[in-house]
Amino acid sequence: MGLTPNCAIILVLATGAACRPTDQCNTTAGDASPSAQPVELNLKMVSVSPIPTTYPYNHASSIIESPDGDLLCAWGAGTTELAPDQLIVLSRRKLGESEWTAPVIVADRPDQPDANPVLFADDAGTIHLYYVEMFGPSFCLGRVMERVSTDNAATWSAPRDALGAVCTMIRNHVLVAKDGRWVLPAYQQAIYQSQFWVSADRGQTWSATAPLLTLTANNLQPAVVELADGSFYALMRTSGGNNETWEGRSSDSGKSWQVKQRPELPNPNSGLDLIRLATGHLLMVHNPSKTERTPLSITVSPDEGVNWSAPFHIAEGPPQLSYPSACQARNGQIHITYSDRLERITHAVLTP
Repeated sequence: MGLTPNCAIILVLATGAACRPTDQCNTTAGDASPSAQPVELNLKMVSVSPIPTTYPYNHASSIIESPDGDLLCAWGAGTTELAPDQLIVLSRRKLGESEWTAPVIVADRPDQPDANPVLFADDAGTIHLYYVEMFGPSFCLGRVMERVSTDNAATWSAPRDALGAVCTMIRNHVLVAKDGRWVLPAYQQAIYQSQFWVSADRGQTWSATAPLLTLTANNLQPAVVELADGSFYALMRTSGGNNETWEGRSSDSGKSWQVKQRPELPNPNSGLDLIRLATGHLLMVHNPSKTERTPLSITVSPDEGVNWSAPFHIAEGPPQLSYPSACQARNGQIHITYSDRLERITHAVLTP
């Protein structure tokens, strides 16, 4: 099930309390009564279709629009999660076409798993593939690698250790800040806490911020956007505790964060994504449940994350429908890929 064609999505806001300017803010955000003002988005579901695969296990996709207008989607594939044969594959949907190509291998360390790809196209037309290369049977025994392509993902450079750190995982898109710095959302696997890596030289070198420590429940797999005033806003998966989405705000370019949970945004210990639309709205794709990785839904904020709408489901059914990746193309279309029961990657397209 999903959106019906030419539907006007009316998303009712739930008002949250503001966090005071402290390093940590664990006060709840759902104490206020729901707002009476709805958000109206006129969206049309264009298509929902699986991306071809040749592997039994498919998970953790990343989708972008390439500089020439093609859609690119990368994900982890193999027999099972963390199997020695797990590798990174990429499929392409060419501009003007409706079908995805068969996946090709773009990263594979023999006899060790590769996972959690993140695609990024910079303003010079170079496409970056970040991913985690394992050197043991645990996510803690891994490092973030990078390969780059200057020919629209046709060929790739040799892999290099991007961060020089172990036990660091990635999941969501790179943010290019207004001042030109690149921000890579990450998390420390050993302590299950989010962390951001920042580059002032277009990804040649990176420096890490302090982990966003939360004691009541873990936070990980952050997704980050820049707000109109130049501050950073992040939403994070939770692990343990009361299964509520974590929110972070930073007014000093990510050096320090005000962190709290949002009770009106449940999270079943599952990945989410967050993007800023051309309209200025923030759009989150997530599982609005405390227990199940289903349904998969969109939730919208018209006011920089202060209030969030009730979720609108774009995919429903048995779990799991999870780990979404989202982007808005230059023509305005919103593209969402997600793990469909770990058997395939499915692509949904919405358009204004």
